[in-house]
Amino acid sequence: MASSGTSSFPGRWDVFLSFRGEDTRFNFTDHLYSALTSRGIHTFRDDEGLERGGEIQPSLLKAIEESKVSIVVFSKNYAHSQWCLDELYKIMESRREKGQIVVPVFYHVDPSDVRKQTGSFGKAFARYKKVTKERVLRWRAALTQAGGLSGWHVEHGYESQIIQVIVGRISKMLISRPKLLCISANLVGFDSRLEEMSSLLCMESNDVRMIGIHGIGGIGKTTLAIGIYNQIAHQFEGASFLPNAAEHRGSLIQRKLLADILGEKIARISNIDEGISLIKKTLCSRKVLIILDDVSALTQLEFLAGSRHWFGSGSRIIITSRNKHLLDVHEVDGLYEVQKLKSEEAFKLFSLYAFEADLLDDRFWELSGRALNYCDGLPLAVKVVGCYLRNKTELEWEDELLKLTTVGQLTVQYVLRLSYDRLQHTEKDLFLDIACFFRGKDSDSVGRILDSCNFSAIGMKVLKDCSFISILDNKIEMHGLMQQMGWEIIRRESPGQPGQRSRLWNPEDVHAVLTQKTGTKAIEGISFDVSASKEIQITSEALKKMTNLRLLRVYWDGLSSYDSNTVHLPEEFEFPSYELRYLHWDGWSLESLPSNFNGKKLVELSLKHSSLNHLWKGNKCLENLKVMDLSHSPYLVECPDVSGAPSLETLNLDGCTSLHEVHPSIPRLKNLKILNLGNCRMLYYFPRIIGLEKLEVLNLSGCSTLEKFPDIEANMESLLELYLEGTAIIELPSSVGYLRRLVLLNMKSCKNLKILPGRICDLKSLKTLILSGCSKLERIPEITEVMEHLEELLLDGTSIRELPCSILHLKGLVLLNLRKCKDLRSLPNRICGLKSLETLIVSGCSKLNRLPEDLGMLQCLRSLQADGTAITKPPITLVHLTNLRELSFSGCKGSTSNFWISSLTFRLLHRENSDDIGLQLPSLSGLRFMENLDLSDCNLMEGTIDNKLCHLELLEVLNLSRNYMVSIPADISRLSNLKVLLVRQCEKLQKIPKLPPSIKLFDACGCTALRSLPTPSRMISLQHRLVSTWLRPVEFMLWNCSGLYQDHVAMALETLHRELFPEIGYSIVIPGRGIPKWPWHENMGASVSATLPPHWLDNNFLGVALCAVFALEEGKTIQRPGEIRCNFECREGPYFSHSITWTHSGDRVVETDHVCMMYQPRSQFVKSKSTYASVFKHIKASFSLSGASHEVKKCAIRLIYAPNTSGNKRKFLPEIGNNMENFRSATRNGSVRQNN
Repeated sequence: MASSGTSSFPGRWDVFLSFRGEDTRFNFTDHLYSALTSRGIHTFRDDEGLERGGEIQPSLLKAIEESKVSIVVFSKNYAHSQWCLDELYKIMESRREKGQIVVPVFYHVDPSDVRKQTGSFGKAFARYKKVTKERVLRWRAALTQAGGLSGWHVEHGYESQIIQVIVGRISKMLISRPKLLCISANLVGFDSRLEEMSSLLCMESNDVRMIGIHGIGGIGKTTLAIGIYNQIAHQFEGASFLPNAAEHRGSLIQRKLLADILGEKIARISNIDEGISLIKKTLCSRKVLIILDDVSALTQLEFLAGSRHWFGSGSRIIITSRNKHLLDVHEVDGLYEVQKLKSEEAFKLFSLYAFEADLLDDRFWELSGRALNYCDGLPLAVKVVGCYLRNKTELEWEDELLKLTTVGQLTVQYVLRLSYDRLQHTEKDLFLDIACFFRGKDSDSVGRILDSCNFSAIGMKVLKDCSFISILDNKIEMHGLMQQMGWEIIRRESPGQPGQRSRLWNPEDVHAVLTQKTGTKAIEGISFDVSASKEIQITSEALKKMTNLRLLRVYWDGLSSYDSNTVHLPEEFEFPSYELRYLHWDGWSLESLPSNFNGKKLVELSLKHSSLNHLWKGNKCLENLKVMDLSHSPYLVECPDVSGAPSLETLNLDGCTSLHEVHPSIPRLKNLKILNLGNCRMLYYFPRIIGLEKLEVLNLSGCSTLEKFPDIEANMESLLELYLEGTAIIELPSSVGYLRRLVLLNMKSCKNLKILPGRICDLKSLKTLILSGCSKLERIPEITEVMEHLEELLLDGTSIRELPCSILHLKGLVLLNLRKCKDLRSLPNRICGLKSLETLIVSGCSKLNRLPEDLGMLQCLRSLQADGTAITKPPITLVHLTNLRELSFSGCKGSTSNFWISSLTFRLLHRENSDDIGLQLPSLSGLRFMENLDLSDCNLMEGTIDNKLCHLELLEVLNLSRNYMVSIPADISRLSNLKVLLVRQCEKLQKIPKLPPSIKLFDACGCTALRSLPTPSRMISLQHRLVSTWLRPVEFMLWNCSGLYQDHVAMALETLHRELFPEIGYSIVIPGRGIPKWPWHENMGASVSATLPPHWLDNNFLGVALCAVFALEEGKTIQRPGEIRCNFECREGPYFSHSITWTHSGDRVVETDHVCMMYQPRSQFVKSKSTYASVFKHIKASFSLSGASHEVKKCAIRLIYAPNTSGNKRKFLPEIGNNMENFRSATRNGSVRQNN
């Protein structure tokens, strides 16, 4: 597969800096560059800065393409440089095609000047009359797009502080960006396959789509899936790639899926059903990308992606499998079969591996052709054979190819075996261990275990270089064909006697050897999945002869929780342990290990979910032990003595609920890095810490009876993370100040915590301090010293009444969370000195009635959440928060006792400042970067927000729900980026102005007085059409809008189709009982069929319209989320399916029947690469519903053509005047007209 310039993001550079040299080279940009590089951010800056002939140099183009983030410093003379403008165009192209992050910095320029090309930017363009029109249009489009992105406005304040904030934000962007997966650099034919896949993905569509990739083993399904992931993962709110899905336990892979998307560890999932419920609940509102690789059974899909409504709008689920039928049964929306390499592709790939060059050596041309004949176009075989023949002479090639010709019926396995035979003995053993035991496991852990077996790290590199293994996300991956070859090699050691083989992994073979006691000293490793085995009694005799046993793993990989009755051990059970390096036994059923247990060579010991009471008596010599995991052993009452394990690095006792105290040997371990005692509910004592010099993570969260944190008497400078969540600790000892490298301190929900020690200020490295839910904590100590690294301070749910003025010493604070601090009455004005603060949350602080007067000094503030407070008059300095993106005053309605009197007074006297009217907003004119504004439930009256919104040119989401306006300000039509307008339950609302062309969701559910339906403007500029989101469907949610039973609704529907571009889909839900009497193919029930006219897929075809009536069951209401879905099927040609999704939010009771009308444009209904759709003669549309007590009563479908065409191809709607009465009759009386 060919190396793709656009398939994945190379990321050689972290940041590319674009700037106008004469403006900022030696001041702002230089300081920004220095700050980025000192933070370790690999930054490209054009140090020559010479505009050679006004043409951008190839080296700069390459640097842009290879950067993850571009920072564009817009200055006064930026647009006067054609070089800069070409650079910007390339940057925006990289953003569009590769997902590069673009961050604008407006350095002493107005963002609107950049966006609209006015001011100095307008003057620059006046000079470009001799430049081609096409080039100027590209520049203008790039400036418009870049000027509309979130960035920083540098105008007032200290530049050094703004630079530190920018660098901090860039650092977080680089960390939070989906991690690119490792993919071979030698890819051939990759671009074309990605392009073919893109038509199936339909990224412009907002529905949830499942796509299947199928093909034979070794054909490149996984490689293609990785390439897709790297290309599009950045477009989603979360992404997960799950390799070898067929080989993972259900609940474990569910946890992995959620952890990948949420970016945090997930608590234990006890069973599959719990996991399904958690996936639905967590992901139903998130746009996610999930790739399930190598699926082999329908059950795997059912517990990971059982239904589209598990995931948020716009999600994509990609499934790879060798089994096409499995994908058909799961009803994927599109299928892609990966084809074998074409001849020229195979030659190129072979050359890259055999000769490490793009071109074949002429001397080997004929020989290479013979070699490729054996590979049959399979990429895996091509790579392995190429590696196998590398550096051999022509004569050696002849000999090796002769071997292949004498095999007869050649198989891929044989080709792979040739490469295996060339390995050294230890490399073969290493390969076989991985194939039988460690595929998909953590590479560090596996390396540690196999190191102890005298397999060097060099061997792992050899296997990687020869394509036997790969490392993906720090996991050792191996192609299924490679693993099967390894298994076959082991089977051939003793075809009929598994007890004579070196490795056992098949549950049936293991069961037979153990029950029949046929094991021998040949056995070096056993991996036994007891979930796939019958009940078994294992005796000492069964293992007695296995004296060379190095690896023993007994585990449960079933879909249900562990069954402790599957494996039975006698009380006197013993097994050979002298050679053991790895012992993993889930559900160990005895109270201790055997008395003769010898773990001198043991590296890893894992006895999770065991019945242990104690591990052993006395002290054991475990000089090589690095990992001990006894987690979730509920009967363990005695902590093991580990004084004989000086090399121990990880000790996990999480969930050992009967453990009372920690053995004194543990705090003395000098090499311990991770100590996990989480959820040891009975643990009441932790001894003094006099060692643990290398400890990095200490977890005591969930130790609900632990009242005292131990004194620290040693230098613990390695400790980075301390978790004390949910403990009974009353106070921290002052010795906590010794933890000078501590980065995270989590004391969430420490309900008894009353005070913090003053020495907490000594924690100079602390970045995150979590005190959420510490309900008895009434104050935080004076911050006597500067804590410049503290970025996040979470005090939500505490009893804090005020913040100390010394909070000013938190120079680097980025997030301050005071949510639901119900006793908090005010904020000190000195909080406005926190120049790095980006997020301030005071939501739910019900006694807080004002914000600091100097709030406008917080120049870096991006999010201010003050919903649910008593604030009614925000300070006028709010207007100076020029970098604010999110502002919420939801529920800030002021006093309600005299509301109706004062509101009446307001209406009569037209006063704008009545004291009890509700929220009284100051000017918002300076908030030019505002994206999300929530003013819901603020007792806003008619006219109170007039002229407040017109300057918010970047606003995307506006929530005015549950207010008392009669009309929405006309200014809203000028908000050219507004995508979501929410006016739910505005019961007095009658009129909505023209909506801006960018609108994607208008929700007016419960607006019973609404008399007209607004429509978006058709005025979409070239710049808007270049933005990928403009093609997303438009939704109109009008549940319970009973006032819309009028003629102008029909007019509005006509206007929708006339005003919107044919490429844009839309849906509308309104009260009604019948389908409008327009020319439909109509039917009772949930499906309708139609015969397609001859040549239906011509150039005039625009799309398809759908309509359905949803009837409530008698006495029922809709009170929870629901989904409407329409699937299309055609009899002729390959399977063809498509879906449209509409979701009812469930936050409002629906009491009547409703009509849903949807329009699906051609671009989404018929895929651009489709070669078979034109042969369809019949189409069937089936509606399905979920999540609500209602049914589909009637449905209809109609093809839409451009106007003024002949034959049966008619306009979407007939002339308006002839249908007013029809629509009114249909919606009120439920009349239906048959048109089949």
